[in-house]
Amino acid sequence: MNIEKCDFGTVISLGSLEDFCAKLEQEGKKAGEVFDFTDAKGMSLLEVSLAAGKFDIANYLLSNNCKVNHVSSEGCNEFHYIASRIRYEGALEVAEILLERGVSLAQKDKKYGNSAFFTLCQEIFKVRTEETMKFLENCLKRIEDFDACNKAGYSIRMLINQRGTERLNQIMESKR
Repeated sequence: MNIEKCDFGTVISLGSLEDFCAKLEQEGKKAGEVFDFTDAKGMSLLEVSLAAGKFDIANYLLSNNCKVNHVSSEGCNEFHYIASRIRYEGALEVAEILLERGVSLAQKDKKYGNSAFFTLCQEIFKVRTEETMKFLENCLKRIEDFDACNKAGYSIRMLINQRGTERLNQIMESKR
């Protein structure tokens, strides 16, 4: 990969952690100096790494204290971008860090009006594992509004009642 002609987002999307570090060195920058970079969609470098499934780069950015809770021009945050790759190796560990760092589960995307939590549920319910379901349970404990609807008229409560587990229902009902 010819990193000289690429921006940081492209290096992350198409390259490796080594390529990203080489790009930083080539530009004479430290990781913290590029955290404010956004691409044409308003995605942060962390969001680019999550969307591309580059969890080693995401871990590197997080370990260098990159900002979280960035909202792209599409209204998405880090959880929206990691959701479709949540079953990939390393994704759940990064998602746990995002949860710990306080990334909003309530942020709604502009296209569908889906909260980050709703998006995570949709993806995790496709192929459930014990680990991903435990993660959802931990997330659910932080949700305040179960009844806000997306643009299609579906709420978190409806999604969990239809496709969730008894444990998710118990957690939700205990918060009434």
